Amino acid sequence: MSSRRSDGFGLLAWYPPAWRERYGDEFGALMEDTLGDGPPTPRFRLSVAWAGLRERGHESGVIGSTIPAAARTRSGSVLVLCAWAVFVVAGSSFAKLAEGFRKTVPAGTRALSSDAYRTVIVVGVIGSLLVLSGIVIALPTFLRFLRVGGWHSIRGHVLRAVAATIVAIMAMVALVAVARTLTPAQRGGELLYHPVVWYYLVEFTVTVLLLAVMLALWTVAAVATVRRLDFPRYVLSAEAVLAIAVTAAMLLMTAATALWWGVIASSAPWFLQGVRAGSAASALNPQIIGTMVLMLLAIIVAGYGVSRVARLGRRAAVQI
Repeated sequence: MSSRRSDGFGLLAWYPPAWRERYGDEFGALMEDTLGDGPPTPRFRLSVAWAGLRERGHESGVIGSTIPAAARTRSGSVLVLCAWAVFVVAGSSFAKLAEGFRKTVPAGTRALSSDAYRTVIVVGVIGSLLVLSGIVIALPTFLRFLRVGGWHSIRGHVLRAVAATIVAIMAMVALVAVARTLTPAQRGGELLYHPVVWYYLVEFTVTVLLLAVMLALWTVAAVATVRRLDFPRYVLSAEAVLAIAVTAAMLLMTAATALWWGVIASSAPWFLQGVRAGSAASALNPQIIGTMVLMLLAIIVAGYGVSRVARLGRRAAVQI
């Protein structure tokens, strides 16, 4: 296969399969007319990639206003699901960072920071239950999909997610075994008095990355599955309401996290840096900054998803 022909196939991969099947020959002719015997320029590659991604967005219902309302609702709910997966990672980071904060926060501000922390935890549980409710509501449609042979189209996604889950569980078991060799202070990372043992830090980092990969693969599997399901209107209406509720939960959790950060920054900044209580320290901890950035990105994605489902969701809420 010639280099130019290989480039053509590579660029064509940016487009969805249905588009490639319908317009693949015309795309090849365009390549020849535009490029001649020369290779694609970086600008040409970028323009094709952008056009292909836009086409994928239109096909999936993520962008565009001419697609049916049902498709917009389904794609918007999927975006909220993806945003929730990102938010779970951010929430886990916050929970790890906040371990033991009550011991170092002055008594005068302990109640406010504790209330903010509890809000994140409680609303996180509620958000998880809302997501689980969406899965339960979609389950009958999913089972019908499997009965008509749908497993073959999602098998690869699910098997990759299962393999990642097995590896992540093994890593978690190893992490627990390593943690038992350390004191609570060493596991908590109180750097001044009990430096974190390097092998625990490595194991913890690897486990977190594996859990993130597992979550990402299950999200991809869920998205691939939902795109193939034909939901009844009442299911779409319920999913729209749940998507709006999950987004509201993310907003509340982000506000509570920001409040917690503000209280700790003003009353116990040393906690964020892992130094002796009362020491001068910066409140700009990289982990809390990264956590907030992830939360805000998730809210932006979820907000766009809600904009795709809001009309149907409001109609369903009125009916309920």
